[in-house]
Amino acid sequence: MSQKKEIMTAAGTLACAVGIGFVMQSGEAAKLRYGSASPPAENLQVRNVPPPDIIEVPGAMVFEAEPVLDINGIVLTSAGVEAPLNAQALHEPVLIYASAASPLYQPVAPESHPKHICPVKLSATTSAAAMVSLSLTAPCMQNERVTVRHEGLEFTETTSAFGGLDMTVPALAEDAAFGITFVNGYTAHAEAKVPSVKLYDRVAVQWEGNNVVQLHVREFGAHYGEDGHVWAGAARDISSVADGSGGFLTRHGDRAAHNARMTEVYTAPAQTAQTEGAIEISIETEVTPANCGREIEATALKLMGGSTLLTGTVSLYVPGCSTVGNFLVLNNPLEDLTVAAN
Repeated sequence: MSQKKEIMTAAGTLACAVGIGFVMQSGEAAKLRYGSASPPAENLQVRNVPPPDIIEVPGAMVFEAEPVLDINGIVLTSAGVEAPLNAQALHEPVLIYASAASPLYQPVAPESHPKHICPVKLSATTSAAAMVSLSLTAPCMQNERVTVRHEGLEFTETTSAFGGLDMTVPALAEDAAFGITFVNGYTAHAEAKVPSVKLYDRVAVQWEGNNVVQLHVREFGAHYGEDGHVWAGAARDISSVADGSGGFLTRHGDRAAHNARMTEVYTAPAQTAQTEGAIEISIETEVTPANCGREIEATALKLMGGSTLLTGTVSLYVPGCSTVGNFLVLNNPLEDLTVAAN
C-alpha cells in the first residue's frame, strides 16, 4: 500500500511541476517580463524525450505522465550583459559606514588647516597718500563674506559675483601686512612696503552691527558744517593732503552685510601741512529706535607720523528712546591732533 502511495505522489508531483513551468515560462506574463524575441540556437538546447509508458497499479486509479514540453521563446536574462565584468573592480576597497553607536565608528579628526576649493590670490600695491590697493581674485568664492585685517583695522567686505574684490586701505605700518579671511577659515595674505606712512597722522574708529558710529574732525577751529569739518558726509579725497590744505576721510566695510564690522579712518598731513593748529576729533552716534537706551562699544586707533599705534575701547551710553533724533558726542577719544605748518 505504501508503494502505491509513493507512485501516485511521484506522478502527481511530476504533473504539477510541468504545469507550473508552463505557466511561468510560456504565458503572457513571460512575454511581458522577458520579451518575445527567440534566443539564439547556441544558447538553448531542446532534447526530445519519448512519451513514458503507462503505469498500471492494481486497484487504483491510473495516472498518465504528461510528456515533457518543448519550451521555446525564452530570452535568457543573463544574455543582457554587454561588457565583461571588470576584474579590477574586484580589488577595489570596500567602504564600510558605521553609525556613531557602532564599535566600528571612528570619528574623523578635523584638519588643522582648512582647505580652499580653488586658487585664491591677494595682491597689494602701494599708492598715493600711504594708501594700499588690495586686489583679491577668488573665482570659486562668489558673493562671499570676508573679513579684512591690517594692524588692528578689521572690517567686513563681500566679494563680487565673479569672486573678486578691489579696495584701497590706509596703511598703518611701513611694512604693511594684510589678511583676508573667508567664512570657511581660509586666509589670503599680502604685504607692501609703505615708506611714506611717516608723512601722515591717522585716526580711526571701528564698530560692529547696526550701530551708526561716525568720526567727526574739525580742522583748525572749524565749526560743524564749515569747510574744515570732515566727516562721512564731507569726506574729501587724497588731493587735500597732496597740497597740504587738510585731511580726508575713508569708510571701509559693507554695511549691507549682516552684523558687519565697519571702519572710518581720517588721514592728515603730518609733514606737508600748510596750516598750523589743532585738529579736534570726536566720535558721535545718532540716537535711533535701534540703539536708544543701550550701550555701544567701538574701538579707536591713532597713528602719529608712522610711530607707535595707539588703540583704545570706547563705550557710548545712549540715552533713552525719548531722545531719538539727537546725537551723542564723545570728544577727544585718543587726544586731539596738533599739526605744525611746514
